[in-house]
Amino acid sequence: MSSRAAKKCLDITGIDPSDIGLMINTGVYRHLNTGEPSIASLVQNKIMRSSPATLTNVNKSSRDLNTFSFDLNNGGCGWLTGIQIIDGFIQTGDIRHGIVVTGDSEPFRGFSENYLFDSAAAAIILSGSETKGGFSKFKTYSYPDFSEEFMSSTRFGHLNRKWGKRNILHIRQKKTYLENCIDCSVKSLKRFLDETGLTMNEIDLIIPSQSPGGLIAGLRERNGLGNKIVETTNTRARELHTAGPAFALKKSWDDSRFQISKNILFLTAGSGITVSFALYKN
Repeated sequence: MSSRAAKKCLDITGIDPSDIGLMINTGVYRHLNTGEPSIASLVQNKIMRSSPATLTNVNKSSRDLNTFSFDLNNGGCGWLTGIQIIDGFIQTGDIRHGIVVTGDSEPFRGFSENYLFDSAAAAIILSGSETKGGFSKFKTYSYPDFSEEFMSSTRFGHLNRKWGKRNILHIRQKKTYLENCIDCSVKSLKRFLDETGLTMNEIDLIIPSQSPGGLIAGLRERNGLGNKIVETTNTRARELHTAGPAFALKKSWDDSRFQISKNILFLTAGSGITVSFALYKN
């Protein structure tokens, strides 16, 4: 799924895969519980096969054909963390284009406990620009007191005594996780605005995490965000995990809210509890 999302992203932009200087994968739950090699390298291999530069330009140096890639695990905030890293490399001039891919799927279908997420993937390409604007003011706040509110692990054993022993994904989400995510997000938002000198009146659009379920409704209720905050519609009644903010971004782009907004705030929340922000200026 991540490879398909990356290919579609490249096709839309017309950027050749060989021009991508850095690829970061931020998905958490991987098919077959793959740990090594990195998912980013597997995605890179798939998209580079179709690169015109790879197929036709045999005289191009190996350095020009290589994309550095790695996996980054930061839960629901991983996608925004990946964007921050690529933005830094673009700002220093080390790369021209970078891509963040993310997605989650149940490692073994039916061999998980409390797996609540939809199978979904997304990709975003970042490039430098001569114009003003773009990403700025990245901030992350962590609340280690809530580190055990949401936990997942893989163990070898039985699941409900229905199958033989194998790797089973166990997810434990406390009943207080949602409310604590809302509390931490509200507290972090206030800190972010205070530290950056912004006010809510200056924020035109908010691109948030789509999990845990109820987060967006809670933020609306506590902060009066109204239509500023984007919520996706998931017909399968399952949560979008690491790809959630990217789906919200796509929705705001399709309905033109992104294009007409001057100050756009990205707000992601996840296990830890960790809350990350970034300001995007059009």
